[in-house]
Amino acid sequence: ARSHKKERDAPLLVAAALLYTAFVAYGSLVPLEFRSLPLDEATQRFRDIAWLDLGVGSRADWVANLLLFIPLAFLWLGVLWHRRSVGLRVLASVFVCAGAAVLSVGIEFMQLFFPPRTVSQNDLLAEAIGAVLGVLAWWGVGPRVAQWAGDWLAGRGDGSLARRLLYLYLVGLF
Repeated sequence: ARSHKKERDAPLLVAAALLYTAFVAYGSLVPLEFRSLPLDEATQRFRDIAWLDLGVGSRADWVANLLLFIPLAFLWLGVLWHRRSVGLRVLASVFVCAGAAVLSVGIEFMQLFFPPRTVSQNDLLAEAIGAVLGVLAWWGVGPRVAQWAGDWLAGRGDGSLARRLLYLYLVGLF
């Protein structure tokens, strides 16, 4: 019964991971003011990106990048999680961190074409740390959170409709 439940909840987890990934990409390119740039020039600029001195405003941006990648890695590790094999869990964790790093580099490179955006080594580091924290969070509480969310969505969990709607509102607000 549990493996059936896992199979039934998997599409929801995949959908959540895909939607959140789209949100990360979109949010990283807003205000969507594309400026054409020759690829060789963009590549050279990307090679030369520097570490920024983190002033107060930059620290908030750094924390935002870190926080943005925690749920990303959390959700994707949930998609790839293997119930029985610790070796496959470790492999999935490495894969998720590597995938997050590739996404991070891709987003930072794309930001070169959206001049209001700032590209820095700091962002890459913050996003990598966020991915590792997301993986660790899944290892710590992920399967229980997924179980709770599946039960909650199916209406099997504790609580009335109003309570479930309040939780949904709070998740959306967060």
